[in-house]
Amino acid sequence: MGAALLTLGIALLIMGLRVQRYWLGRHEQRFQQRWRPLLMQAIVGDPANVLPTLARRDRWRFLKLWNHMQESVRGDATQRLGALAGQLGCQRMARRLLASGSLTRRLFAILTLGHMRDATAWELLAFQLRQPGRVSSLYAARALIQIDLQRGVRAVVPHLLQRDDWEMVRIAILLQEFRDALGGELTRMLAGLPTARWPRALQLAEALHLHVPAEIVLPWLQAEQPAEVLSAALRLANDAEVRPAVRALAGHADWRVRVQAAHALGRLGETADVAVLTRLLSDPQWWVRYRAAGALSQLPFLSSEELRKLLTELQDRYAREISTQVFAELMDAYL
Repeated sequence: MGAALLTLGIALLIMGLRVQRYWLGRHEQRFQQRWRPLLMQAIVGDPANVLPTLARRDRWRFLKLWNHMQESVRGDATQRLGALAGQLGCQRMARRLLASGSLTRRLFAILTLGHMRDATAWELLAFQLRQPGRVSSLYAARALIQIDLQRGVRAVVPHLLQRDDWEMVRIAILLQEFRDALGGELTRMLAGLPTARWPRALQLAEALHLHVPAEIVLPWLQAEQPAEVLSAALRLANDAEVRPAVRALAGHADWRVRVQAAHALGRLGETADVAVLTRLLSDPQWWVRYRAAGALSQLPFLSSEELRKLLTELQDRYAREISTQVFAELMDAYL
């Protein structure tokens, strides 16, 4: 009897969950049919004169849909979507969600306040910026920059330089559109930056695809610098003025530096660097040999015939093996 009652209870529970899921799906469909066209009208510049009332139970749904559309548009469309959200009081919704115990809801609150350029929320977002949560604090950084570009950049760059919990990939994705302003502030702060934070600064410059002038990069390309600094600086070497320093680092004692030097010579190398890269093909470290072969294949002034000739003249077995592998991967037409 007990087993039968338990089975019946489980069956009723499953049926109840299915009915609930069905009605929630129907409600979601009706919500999308009502609000998505209105948001699309705002995006194209034809907003509705009168908006329907946003039901309390639909506020969370609306914020998710609205932020999804904000992330998909640029320019005036973002302002029009912001005006529509302002009519519905989304600032108040976002402020309430900012105190939620749910990380997802806090993130949507931060996104909403940033997209709406809500200057009155500055202190709330600055507080989130200082919190240990790496995701929410980084989204708060973007929101501050969205609200006030120059003030936001001044507030955010010190955190970019100090917070090792912020991942470079995520920084590049979230802050790429502000890279010019961030680059200017980052360059300004470099002079007073402790040596221990230089690798972080150089990695930031690389992640944001900043062009760092040769006069700033050159002091970091001196052999006495730590290997971490040299490796990061070599990734930023893009001007002919730094070529001699890069060439000199091809003989550095640390193989990680030699790897980056070979990679940089693939971008900057001239005829004299063919011999340098050919010598690196016999390096004891496989990654150095691999990058040197790849760099040779990238030099624009080397013809396919010259590359073939170079390959046949190699005496070192390891050099021949890595060259054959890389040239086959990258330069099939030459072989």
